[in-house]
Amino acid sequence: GCTPGPHTITNLAPDSDPVAPDSFTVIWNTTASSQAIVLEVFREWSPLGVDRFYQLVLDNFYNCAAFFRVIPTFVVQFGIASQPEETSKWSSAIQDDPVVQSNTYGMVAYATAGPNTRTTQIFINLGNNSRLDAQGFAPFARVLQGMDVVEAVFNPGTIDQANYTQYGNSWLLAHYPGADIITTQQVEQHSDSKRN
Repeated sequence: GCTPGPHTITNLAPDSDPVAPDSFTVIWNTTASSQAIVLEVFREWSPLGVDRFYQLVLDNFYNCAAFFRVIPTFVVQFGIASQPEETSKWSSAIQDDPVVQSNTYGMVAYATAGPNTRTTQIFINLGNNSRLDAQGFAPFARVLQGMDVVEAVFNPGTIDQANYTQYGNSWLLAHYPGADIITTQQVEQHSDSKRN
C-alpha cells in the first residue's frame, strides 16, 4: 500500500490559510508512469487558492490520493485524500479568486460546487477549456513537465465520490484496482533570484 506521511498541519478555518510563497514547484510521482508530474505554482494567479494548496501539500494531503475522474480531452481530477479523516479536516471552503489565467491545456484549477466552494479537489486541463474561465475556475498552477503522464492516467470510469470521501483508498482500490495514485511528493521553493 501507499503511506501518505504525517498530517501535522492544522486547518485554521474559519481563519485564513497562512500566506504561501510567491511561487513553488510540486513534484508528484504516480503509478501512471516512471516519469513525474511537475507543477509550477504561482500565488499571484490565485492567492487564496495557492495559500490553501500550499497547506495541503505541506500536510501530505495529495500523497496516495487517486485520480478518480478522467474525462479524455477535458480534465483529470483528484483531491480526495487516501484517508477519510484527512479529507474531512480540509473540507472547509475558501473564497473564490478572480480568474486571471485561462483554463488551457496543462493548467490546474480547483473543482467547485458553485461560488466559494473550493476545498481540496483540483483538476488538470486536458484541452483548451477556456470556456471554464467565465464560470469562475481560476487556474493557480501549470504542469511544467509530465503532461504525457497526466494523459496516461488510467480512466477508472465513474467513481462514487461520496464513498471515496467516506472510506478512502481501502474502498477505492478494492473497487477500482486499476486507479492510479500519487505515490510520492517533493516541494521545491523558488529563491527570489529565480522569480520572473
